Amino acid sequence: MPLLPVKVVLPLASIVIATKDRGAEIVTTIDSVLALDYDNFEVILVDNCSNRENQQILTGLQQQHPDRLVYIRENKLGLSNARNCGIHNSKGEFILFLDDDAIVPSHWLRVMIQTFNNYPNAYALGGKVIAKFTTPPPDWLDRKLGVYISNFDHGEQVIPLHYNEYPRGVNMAFRRAVFDRAGYFLDCFGRKGKSLMGYEEIELCYRIEQQGLGILYVPYGEVYHCIRGDRLNYEWFQRRFYWQGRSEGLFELIHFGKDHILQNLKSHLKQAWRGDKLDQQFHRGYLVAISLNWWR
Repeated sequence: MPLLPVKVVLPLASIVIATKDRGAEIVTTIDSVLALDYDNFEVILVDNCSNRENQQILTGLQQQHPDRLVYIRENKLGLSNARNCGIHNSKGEFILFLDDDAIVPSHWLRVMIQTFNNYPNAYALGGKVIAKFTTPPPDWLDRKLGVYISNFDHGEQVIPLHYNEYPRGVNMAFRRAVFDRAGYFLDCFGRKGKSLMGYEEIELCYRIEQQGLGILYVPYGEVYHCIRGDRLNYEWFQRRFYWQGRSEGLFELIHFGKDHILQNLKSHLKQAWRGDKLDQQFHRGYLVAISLNWWR
Protein backbone atom coordinates (compact mmCIF):
# COMPACT_ATOMS: atom_id res chain seq x y z
CA MET A 1 0.00 0.00 0.00
CA PRO A 2 1.48 3.41 -0.93
CA LEU A 3 2.19 5.74 1.92
CA LEU A 4 -0.09 8.73 2.16
CA PRO A 5 1.52 12.15 2.55
CA VAL A 6 1.50 13.44 6.09
CA LYS A 7 -0.12 16.86 6.44
CA VAL A 8 1.88 19.09 8.77
CA VAL A 9 -0.36 21.06 11.12
CA LEU A 10 1.14 24.49 11.63
CA PRO A 11 0.75 26.08 15.08
CA LEU A 12 -2.00 28.66 15.38
CA ALA A 13 -0.78 32.24 15.35
CA SER A 14 -2.81 35.25 16.47
CA ILE A 15 -2.11 38.61 14.85
CA VAL A 16 -3.39 41.48 16.99
CA ILE A 17 -4.04 44.84 15.33
CA ALA A 18 -5.22 47.65 17.60
CA THR A 19 -6.81 50.57 15.79
CA LYS A 20 -8.62 53.84 16.35
CA ASP A 21 -10.10 55.95 13.55
CA ARG A 22 -7.55 54.88 10.95
CA GLY A 23 -10.14 55.12 8.20
CA ALA A 24 -10.05 53.21 4.92
CA GLU A 25 -6.23 53.14 5.03
CA ILE A 26 -6.42 50.11 7.32
CA VAL A 27 -7.67 48.06 4.36
CA THR A 28 -4.12 48.09 2.94
CA THR A 29 -2.82 46.60 6.19
CA ILE A 30 -5.53 43.94 6.31
CA ASP A 31 -5.05 43.01 2.64
CA SER A 32 -1.34 42.41 3.22
CA VAL A 33 -2.07 40.24 6.26
CA LEU A 34 -4.66 38.17 4.43
CA ALA A 35 -2.06 37.45 1.72
CA LEU A 36 0.39 35.80 4.14
CA ASP A 37 1.76 32.44 2.99
CA TYR A 38 0.92 30.75 6.30
CA ASP A 39 -2.30 28.81 6.68
CA ASN A 40 -3.12 28.66 10.37
CA PHE A 41 -3.65 32.15 11.77
CA GLU A 42 -6.35 34.46 13.05
CA VAL A 43 -6.50 38.25 13.03
CA ILE A 44 -7.79 39.98 16.16
CA LEU A 45 -8.95 43.44 15.10
CA VAL A 46 -9.31 45.53 18.28
CA ASP A 47 -11.37 48.67 17.81
CA ASN A 48 -10.27 51.10 20.55
CA CYS A 49 -13.11 53.66 20.68
CA SER A 50 -13.34 54.44 16.96
CA ASN A 51 -16.16 56.69 15.82
CA ARG A 52 -19.21 55.15 14.12
CA GLU A 53 -17.94 55.62 10.58
CA ASN A 54 -14.65 53.87 11.32
CA GLN A 55 -16.38 51.18 13.33
CA GLN A 56 -18.47 50.37 10.26
CA ILE A 57 -15.31 49.99 8.17
CA LEU A 58 -13.92 47.50 10.70
CA THR A 59 -17.10 45.47 11.09
CA GLY A 60 -17.41 45.43 7.30
CA LEU A 61 -13.94 43.88 7.04
CA GLN A 62 -14.91 41.22 9.56
CA GLN A 63 -18.07 40.41 7.62
CA GLN A 64 -16.04 40.04 4.43
CA HIS A 65 -13.58 37.63 6.10
CA PRO A 66 -15.51 35.89 8.92
CA ASP A 67 -13.25 32.82 8.94
CA ARG A 68 -10.09 34.87 9.47
CA LEU A 69 -10.94 38.16 11.20
CA VAL A 70 -12.27 38.58 14.73
CA TYR A 71 -13.65 42.05 15.53
CA ILE A 72 -13.61 43.22 19.17
CA ARG A 73 -14.54 46.59 20.62
CA GLU A 74 -12.39 47.79 23.56
CA ASN A 75 -14.02 50.82 25.16
CA LYS A 76 -11.23 51.55 27.65
CA LEU A 77 -9.09 54.05 25.78
CA GLY A 78 -5.38 53.36 25.39
CA LEU A 79 -3.08 51.30 23.18
CA SER A 80 -1.98 49.07 26.07
CA ASN A 81 -5.61 48.34 26.94
CA ALA A 82 -6.36 47.48 23.31
CA ARG A 83 -3.37 45.15 23.06
CA ASN A 84 -4.29 43.45 26.33
CA CYS A 85 -7.81 42.97 24.99
CA GLY A 86 -6.30 41.31 21.92
CA ILE A 87 -4.25 38.95 24.06
CA HIS A 88 -7.28 37.97 26.16
CA ASN A 89 -9.35 37.21 23.07
CA SER A 90 -6.68 35.39 21.07
CA LYS A 91 -6.23 31.63 20.83
CA GLY A 92 -2.81 31.26 19.23
CA GLU A 93 0.31 29.64 20.59
CA PHE A 94 2.11 32.71 19.28
CA ILE A 95 0.78 36.28 19.52
CA LEU A 96 2.07 38.87 17.07
CA PHE A 97 1.38 42.60 17.02
CA LEU A 98 1.14 44.93 14.04
CA ASP A 99 0.20 48.59 13.88
CA ASP A 100 -2.78 49.59 11.79
CA ASP A 101 -0.49 51.41 9.34
CA ALA A 102 1.91 48.51 8.71
CA ILE A 103 2.27 46.44 5.55
CA VAL A 104 3.68 42.92 5.75
CA PRO A 105 5.36 40.88 2.99
CA SER A 106 3.88 37.42 2.42
CA HIS A 107 6.74 35.63 4.24
CA TRP A 108 6.55 37.70 7.46
CA LEU A 109 4.51 35.34 9.65
CA ARG A 110 6.26 32.20 8.40
CA VAL A 111 9.68 33.69 9.21
CA MET A 112 8.62 34.78 12.70
CA ILE A 113 7.15 31.37 13.59
CA GLN A 114 10.19 29.56 12.16
CA THR A 115 12.46 31.75 14.33
CA PHE A 116 10.52 30.71 17.42
CA ASN A 117 10.95 27.08 16.37
CA ASN A 118 14.67 27.51 15.75
CA TYR A 119 15.27 29.30 19.07
CA PRO A 120 13.23 27.58 21.79
CA ASN A 121 14.63 29.90 24.47
CA ALA A 122 13.33 33.00 22.68
CA TYR A 123 10.07 34.28 24.13
CA ALA A 124 9.87 37.60 22.26
CA LEU A 125 10.89 38.68 18.77
CA GLY A 126 11.29 42.03 17.09
CA GLY A 127 11.39 42.21 13.31
CA LYS A 128 13.04 44.86 11.18
CA VAL A 129 10.91 47.98 10.56
CA ILE A 130 11.32 49.93 7.33
CA ALA A 131 9.74 53.36 6.86
CA LYS A 132 7.40 53.69 3.88
CA PHE A 133 6.72 57.40 3.40
CA THR A 134 3.34 58.44 2.01
CA THR A 135 4.90 61.80 1.04
CA PRO A 136 8.56 62.65 0.36
CA PRO A 137 10.46 63.02 3.66
CA PRO A 138 12.16 66.35 4.45
CA ASP A 139 15.91 66.68 3.99
CA TRP A 140 16.46 67.15 7.73
CA LEU A 141 15.04 63.73 8.64
CA ASP A 142 18.22 61.92 9.69
CA ARG A 143 18.97 58.54 11.32
CA LYS A 144 18.48 59.93 14.84
CA LEU A 145 14.98 61.18 14.06
CA GLY A 146 14.17 57.99 12.15
CA VAL A 147 14.21 56.10 15.45
CA TYR A 148 11.25 58.20 16.56
CA ILE A 149 9.12 56.99 13.65
CA SER A 150 9.89 53.36 14.57
CA ASN A 151 12.76 52.61 12.17
CA PHE A 152 14.40 49.47 13.51
CA ASP A 153 17.37 47.87 11.77
CA HIS A 154 20.12 45.88 13.48
CA GLY A 155 21.59 44.31 10.38
CA GLU A 156 21.11 40.97 8.68
CA GLN A 157 21.76 38.50 11.52
CA VAL A 158 19.55 37.18 14.30
CA ILE A 159 20.90 38.75 17.49
CA PRO A 160 19.77 39.01 21.13
CA LEU A 161 18.13 42.26 22.20
CA HIS A 162 18.62 43.96 25.55
CA TYR A 163 17.41 47.15 27.25
CA ASN A 164 16.75 49.53 25.70
CA GLU A 165 17.01 48.15 22.16
CA TYR A 166 13.83 46.10 22.32
CA PRO A 167 11.26 45.24 19.61
CA ARG A 168 9.13 48.05 18.20
CA GLY A 169 5.40 47.81 18.73
CA VAL A 170 4.71 47.93 15.01
CA ASN A 171 6.38 44.51 14.59
CA MET A 172 6.75 42.27 17.63
CA ALA A 173 5.85 38.70 18.54
CA PHE A 174 5.58 36.65 21.75
CA ARG A 175 5.00 33.13 22.92
CA ARG A 176 1.67 33.05 24.74
CA ALA A 177 3.35 31.65 27.85
CA VAL A 178 5.32 34.87 28.32
CA PHE A 179 2.26 36.79 29.52
CA ASP A 180 1.69 34.32 32.35
CA ARG A 181 5.30 34.75 33.47
CA ALA A 182 5.90 38.47 32.91
CA GLY A 183 2.42 39.98 32.87
CA TYR A 184 0.61 42.19 30.37
CA PHE A 185 1.10 45.73 29.03
CA LEU A 186 0.80 48.47 31.65
CA ASP A 187 -1.98 50.99 31.16
CA CYS A 188 0.24 53.91 32.24
CA PHE A 189 2.35 53.44 29.08
CA GLY A 190 1.28 53.62 25.43
CA ARG A 191 -0.68 56.08 23.32
CA LYS A 192 -3.94 57.30 24.80
CA GLY A 193 -6.01 59.99 23.13
CA LYS A 194 -3.80 62.99 22.34
CA SER A 195 -1.00 61.69 24.54
CA LEU A 196 2.06 60.35 22.71
CA MET A 197 3.12 58.31 25.73
CA GLY A 198 5.14 55.32 24.61
CA TYR A 199 7.48 52.71 26.09
CA GLU A 200 4.74 50.10 26.58
CA GLU A 201 6.63 47.44 24.63
CA ILE A 202 9.97 48.43 26.18
CA GLU A 203 8.55 48.19 29.69
CA LEU A 204 7.03 44.76 28.96
CA CYS A 205 10.21 43.46 27.33
CA TYR A 206 12.24 44.69 30.29
CA ARG A 207 10.11 42.51 32.57
CA ILE A 208 10.52 39.61 30.14
CA GLU A 209 14.30 39.98 30.19
CA GLN A 210 14.27 40.23 33.99
CA GLN A 211 12.59 36.82 33.98
CA GLY A 212 15.62 35.44 32.14
CA LEU A 213 13.70 34.93 28.90
CA GLY A 214 15.31 35.53 25.52
CA ILE A 215 14.42 38.37 23.14
CA LEU A 216 15.69 38.30 19.54
CA TYR A 217 15.95 40.60 16.56
CA VAL A 218 14.71 39.00 13.31
CA PRO A 219 16.11 40.69 10.17
CA TYR A 220 13.96 38.86 7.62
CA GLY A 221 10.71 39.28 9.52
CA GLU A 222 10.44 42.83 8.25
CA VAL A 223 7.39 45.07 7.99
CA TYR A 224 6.89 48.38 6.21
CA HIS A 225 5.62 51.21 8.39
CA CYS A 226 3.58 53.82 6.54
CA ILE A 227 4.60 57.31 7.72
CA ARG A 228 2.02 60.03 7.08
CA GLY A 229 3.04 63.51 6.08
CA ASP A 230 1.55 65.08 9.24
CA ARG A 231 4.38 63.47 11.23
CA LEU A 232 7.10 64.95 9.08
CA ASN A 233 7.25 68.39 10.64
CA TYR A 234 9.32 69.88 13.42
CA GLU A 235 6.33 70.51 15.71
CA TRP A 236 5.37 66.82 15.71
CA PHE A 237 8.93 65.80 16.60
CA GLN A 238 8.93 68.32 19.47
CA ARG A 239 5.85 66.62 20.90
CA ARG A 240 7.32 63.19 20.21
CA PHE A 241 10.57 63.99 22.05
CA TYR A 242 8.66 65.49 24.99
CA TRP A 243 6.50 62.39 25.39
CA GLN A 244 9.51 60.13 24.97
CA GLY A 245 10.99 61.90 27.97
CA ARG A 246 7.73 61.46 29.90
CA SER A 247 7.76 57.75 29.06
CA GLU A 248 11.40 57.15 29.94
CA GLY A 249 11.15 59.12 33.19
CA LEU A 250 8.20 57.06 34.40
CA PHE A 251 9.90 53.82 33.35
CA GLU A 252 13.09 54.65 35.28
CA LEU A 253 11.16 55.73 38.34
CA ILE A 254 9.23 52.44 38.38
CA HIS A 255 12.10 50.09 37.60
CA PHE A 256 15.31 51.84 38.67
CA GLY A 257 14.01 53.72 41.71
CA LYS A 258 14.38 57.14 43.25
CA ASP A 259 18.09 56.83 44.04
CA HIS A 260 18.81 56.37 40.34
CA ILE A 261 16.65 59.39 39.52
CA LEU A 262 18.42 61.59 42.07
CA GLN A 263 21.85 60.54 40.81
CA ASN A 264 20.99 61.72 37.29
CA LEU A 265 18.69 64.63 38.11
CA LYS A 266 21.32 67.36 37.77
CA SER A 267 22.19 66.23 34.25
CA HIS A 268 18.53 66.26 33.17
CA LEU A 269 18.05 69.73 34.64
CA LYS A 270 21.02 71.09 32.71
CA GLN A 271 20.03 69.50 29.42
CA ALA A 272 16.45 70.73 29.72
CA TRP A 273 17.65 74.30 29.11
CA ARG A 274 20.66 74.02 26.81
CA GLY A 275 21.77 72.35 23.61
CA ASP A 276 19.60 70.80 20.91
CA LYS A 277 15.97 72.01 21.01
CA LEU A 278 14.51 68.54 20.56
CA ASP A 279 16.74 67.09 23.27
CA GLN A 280 15.56 69.88 25.55
CA GLN A 281 11.98 68.70 25.02
CA PHE A 282 13.00 65.16 25.95
CA HIS A 283 14.60 66.21 29.23
CA ARG A 284 11.71 68.51 30.11
CA GLY A 285 9.29 65.65 29.57
CA TYR A 286 11.49 63.45 31.75
CA LEU A 287 11.39 66.01 34.57
CA VAL A 288 7.61 66.38 34.30
CA ALA A 289 7.20 62.60 34.61
CA ILE A 290 9.34 62.59 37.76
CA SER A 291 7.43 65.44 39.36
CA LEU A 292 4.02 63.95 38.57
CA ASN A 293 4.83 60.42 39.69
CA TRP A 294 7.34 60.81 42.53
CA TRP A 295 4.83 59.78 45.21
CA ARG A 296 2.97 57.12 43.25
